[in-house]
Amino acid sequence: MDISLIVRVPCGEQERWQRLHDFLNAVLAQGHTVRQCFFQGEAVLGATEFAAEPAWSGFAERSGAELLLCSQAMEIHHAEPKAPFTVAGLGALIEAAVRSDRVISFV
Repeated sequence: MDISLIVRVPCGEQERWQRLHDFLNAVLAQGHTVRQCFFQGEAVLGATEFAAEPAWSGFAERSGAELLLCSQAMEIHHAEPKAPFTVAGLGALIEAAVRSDRVISFV
């Protein structure tokens, strides 16, 4: 199954971020594919914080998933994109949703 995610977990919600990582690891362990993780709102801050960088880099390497940061959220929060993240608009999210079997939202 090909899965895309919309992530809106606020920065500082460690338990919710851990659930997201546990879910992603379980998806990969079951042989599914993660096409894309699209981070919106405050999630761009949580995803790009220094402490989170190794986990997301490792996930991107293992899964081959696109890790996209919402361009509007990046402007609002004055965040700086770093690898493995790229900045994209809602069009990229819509395209991934059309090509995926499931779209799952984490809030």
